[in-house]
Amino acid sequence: MKRQPPVPRRRQTGVVFYLFVVLTLLTMATLSILPAGLLSGLRANSTPPALQQARALILAQLSQPALGGAGARLGQLTRLPDLPIAAAAGEDSVEPIYDGLAEAGACAWRTWSTGQALRQPAITGAAARCFGRLPWRELGLSFPPEDDADPAGEVPWLIVSPNLAANAACLPDLNPLMLANAFTAYACPGAQPYPWLTVLDPRGNVISDRVAFALILPGPPLPGQVRTSRAAPSNWLDTITVAAGCTAPCRPGTYNNAGYGHLDNESWQLIKGPSSGTLSHDAGLYAGTVAFNDQLLFVTIDELLLVLEQRARRLTMTALQTYRTTYNYLPFAAPLNSGASVCQRSLRIGRLAVDDGDCGIGQAPDLPATVLDAGWQRYFLYSVSARCNQDSPACTAPGLTLDTRNDVDGLLISPGSAIRQAPWAVSRGTQQRPVTAGAMSANLADWLDTTENAGGTPDVFISYEQGTGPRNDRLYPID
Repeated sequence: MKRQPPVPRRRQTGVVFYLFVVLTLLTMATLSILPAGLLSGLRANSTPPALQQARALILAQLSQPALGGAGARLGQLTRLPDLPIAAAAGEDSVEPIYDGLAEAGACAWRTWSTGQALRQPAITGAAARCFGRLPWRELGLSFPPEDDADPAGEVPWLIVSPNLAANAACLPDLNPLMLANAFTAYACPGAQPYPWLTVLDPRGNVISDRVAFALILPGPPLPGQVRTSRAAPSNWLDTITVAAGCTAPCRPGTYNNAGYGHLDNESWQLIKGPSSGTLSHDAGLYAGTVAFNDQLLFVTIDELLLVLEQRARRLTMTALQTYRTTYNYLPFAAPLNSGASVCQRSLRIGRLAVDDGDCGIGQAPDLPATVLDAGWQRYFLYSVSARCNQDSPACTAPGLTLDTRNDVDGLLISPGSAIRQAPWAVSRGTQQRPVTAGAMSANLADWLDTTENAGGTPDVFISYEQGTGPRNDRLYPID
């Protein structure tokens, strides 16, 4: 007889949450929020349906913070993976087990062991390890296990870079600015407190060292794995050793997908086996008897940021359109180096203002908290026509020029990632440095890649398709 679900020791979000997830996934597909590469990956025949479904759900939760509960911000995963933990103080005594429910905002750490309570990444610092089984019961997934021990390995495991679990104090910019400075060590607050995950191919070679989250389908148990509702992660996730003397290209070493005991400030290395789930055909490559059937799927931070940027842009454009409906003109900008994005009267190109500054009460657009809390106002740039602002509200042509148009009232600009190696952006002629030691550059050429876009005046801009040289500016008209 199938065991009944335990009394929840953590709050469940209920049927409305499940329906919202499903509706969000349908909306995301309709609106093409997922980039083409991610969509093609979801359709790949070689990817197990359980992993496809799990990835879509995680992307939905990251891009729709309401799914994560109160206080969530765009890109932050607040409903974290399921681990067997002790009941919190004041709750009913429940034996630590995998129960299919999410942990609220807390993770394991380097020396965590089964049954210990989880902690906020801001408390454990560099030792934070955010992983566990996908909370299938809370998400209402279609592949519940035979029992909570999941003896057949049907429930994916989720390994997340703690960057996606850190709060705004630790990671104020959960947007492309987080990549502006290279990772050095954990610092809270800091530009990027944690390294990304690393995924290896079956020979130990690096596929990507910029992985935001990974999903692993364990499959049936291997010799030595004993799966109970309170067993250690190594009873689901596998280990393999690439032998010394392997034929290049390869990297000898032992790789453990359950190896959360790696040194702090080092990337967690996960190894991806071939799609067949067996490594027996690679005789001589591995040391000892091969027993490995993990199947792995991952999303890089670059892929994830494309999803998050599209969502942030839509919300921001909606706020600007609401502003225009209210005032019949568009707002002024904030200086590029204004970390607080304070509106400056008569400034027509710069950062998107969110503080009224000297522009007057209510003159900064009202962005959603989920966008502000992830720092997107410090990422987006903005320009407004000389004829569609607080000082001159006609909103008639001529306005800003974009390619062949000369009647654009305003532009929301996504500057893309900094170009840090030759060939350089034409506007800069050397390495772009939008953020240095936490301070934002006041030079448009550190943000925008063409001479037209970085010129400031006259108000002439070109789209990505019209530019020359390396460039990744994306411009969105506000009409």
